Amino acid sequence: MDATADLDRFYAGGTVAYVSGDDPATTRAEGDAMRNNGGRDWSPCLIMWNEDLSYWAGDVNGFNNARQSSPMYNAWFFQARGGIRPIEQLDIMASVSYAHTDKKPTTAWLYGDYGWEADLTATYKLAANLSYMVGIGYLFTGDYYKGESPANAISDNYLVLNKLTLTF
Repeated sequence: MDATADLDRFYAGGTVAYVSGDDPATTRAEGDAMRNNGGRDWSPCLIMWNEDLSYWAGDVNGFNNARQSSPMYNAWFFQARGGIRPIEQLDIMASVSYAHTDKKPTTAWLYGDYGWEADLTATYKLAANLSYMVGIGYLFTGDYYKGESPANAISDNYLVLNKLTLTF
């Protein structure tokens, strides 16, 4: 579910998304990352489930094959966002997102928290089909990436980027 209130120069919105995962305690395949996912065209954050990041820099990885790749799979996702358009061509947006697993990958897995992400982007429309974006994203990495041991050390992730987008 996604909703945005557009108040001319200002806007605010939110997203709630869910994609099921497999229950490791059963032999039945309830979710499948190849068939049951959020789709590669949906990149809700700069780090979490972002297809551009996965393609160009790789997945967000942890211990015991803990990873988060695009498209979204096995997760509950929540996002609040707001933005301002000081001039017609410029859009400045901030968002805060949280994600948690639907099912832990194994019965020995300790945690299900993917983490919190804060993003800030500024997009300038250069022409009808050409835009330039700068952004910064910070992922407060969740304990999901510790895998099956609480002793595994994880660290937060950040991303600073600029991107030129041509749409057809």
